[in-house]
Amino acid sequence: MELPYRLGKYELTRQIGEGATGKVYHALDTFSGREVAVKLIDQAVLADPEFNEECRKQFLNEASLAGQLAHPHIVAILEASVSEDAGYVAMEYVPGGNLVRYTYPDALLPIGEVLQMVFKCCGALDYAFRQGIIHRDIKPANIMIESGTDIKITDFGASVLYKAQVTQVVTTGTPSYMSLEQLNGRRLTHLSDMYSLGVVAYELLTGVLPFQGYTILELFDAIAKKDAPPPSSYRPELSAELDRIILRMIAKSPDDRYLNWADLALEIAEIGRFSTFQQTISDSEKFNMLRGMSELREFSDPDIWELIQSSKWTKLPANTIVLRENKPGQSMFILVSGSLKVTKQGRLLNVIKAGEHFGEMSYIRRGTKRQATLEALSDVIIAEFSFQAIENLSPGCELHLAKILLHSLTDRLALAGDRIVRMHG
Repeated sequence: MELPYRLGKYELTRQIGEGATGKVYHALDTFSGREVAVKLIDQAVLADPEFNEECRKQFLNEASLAGQLAHPHIVAILEASVSEDAGYVAMEYVPGGNLVRYTYPDALLPIGEVLQMVFKCCGALDYAFRQGIIHRDIKPANIMIESGTDIKITDFGASVLYKAQVTQVVTTGTPSYMSLEQLNGRRLTHLSDMYSLGVVAYELLTGVLPFQGYTILELFDAIAKKDAPPPSSYRPELSAELDRIILRMIAKSPDDRYLNWADLALEIAEIGRFSTFQQTISDSEKFNMLRGMSELREFSDPDIWELIQSSKWTKLPANTIVLRENKPGQSMFILVSGSLKVTKQGRLLNVIKAGEHFGEMSYIRRGTKRQATLEALSDVIIAEFSFQAIENLSPGCELHLAKILLHSLTDRLALAGDRIVRMHG
């Protein structure tokens, strides 16, 4: 196919990837002007006798379901079409490439970055599972990098396209990430995706696959019968606790893996925890802290991730002045942990506790100055949201935040009224 190539409203400009079921191209949506990625399904797949009309319907159904997923760590599916002689999937374009280049021993990422990526994959796969979708083809090539440790999982439902993947040569890579139950053709659950993510984590941490073979039969035999060496045997700085987590993810029996994604994500977050003021706060820590706040219980997991991506986090020691009265303000804040005292002209007005927010008056009444001084009573963690960042939130997330502000203002007005009554006897 000569490039550029016109496919409906999409102008394909260059090839950016290739998998077992087709090639992926960078393209321009000529209607919206948006950059997209278009996967063209190989003719060999469409002509395969196993890919019958039932499979086509199943693929379109899963593509439709995946297209409804709205999560910051899942590539959005924009459109899908498949017939007897042509098929494609149009997706969100992610410019950073995939994780394959970090699976080699001389190109490994820092351990902390790998843990953050795996944590985010857990959240995305848990979200998809709760929407009724299992990926079935988790591998480094299907995990894209947006920037830093922000990833997006792509190719949901693609394994429907080609049921004979397990018979391909090992060089395609996919069989290396398949669980034993997937190789045996059994009914798959989220635990099979967990196994595949465990293999990805093992490879990103060590540059080596846990199970290997010179032939496809040797590989299958290793997956079925051999025990994987601890990751630390290839990379000594890996802890015994991390060995335990990874080996549990790739346990041969689904019953020996983590019961759910939340349990796994919690242990990964604990492994990557930071505690000093000089260290940054990991995204997994941020997620767990915000998710645990009762004030944010109406926020979905994607909403929580949106708050994380829209905020700047700071750790401060006790007795630090956080805000000063009569100073201009361009941000509002959530107190994630610790406590703050609120004073005006030296007089104590209030104490703000973890989970509460402050600085919202400058957001509601733009151009006004800070009404009070806030000082840390203990070590604190604060999430800061610029007014511009708040305005760039999705409508649903911004609405939830506005409701929290309204409830808080109502509570504070009631408290002020009670104090006035007490002052006047």
